[in-house]
Amino acid sequence: MGDTREFYYEPDEGEELSTEVVTAVAKAHDEDVLEQLWLISEDINTDALDGLFQENNLKMTLQFEADSTTATIIADRDGSPVVKIESHR
Repeated sequence: MGDTREFYYEPDEGEELSTEVVTAVAKAHDEDVLEQLWLISEDINTDALDGLFQENNLKMTLQFEADSTTATIIADRDGSPVVKIESHR
């Protein structure tokens, strides 16, 4: 069975959530963000992702597969999303 590692990231204020997901996936794979092979735009509508965790969508969870990882985004009551990446390599 493969190695599974977990990574947690909290986006900086003002940083797009899609940017943070790309960064988290790259870090999970020990890759440079600009040189990683996975392109978020091939799998995910980044505008929709960035718009999900707004004031009217608090306390929600989104999970999807991204380049041999499982990305889970959890927003609390304040709407502050946390990105959890599970690497399945």
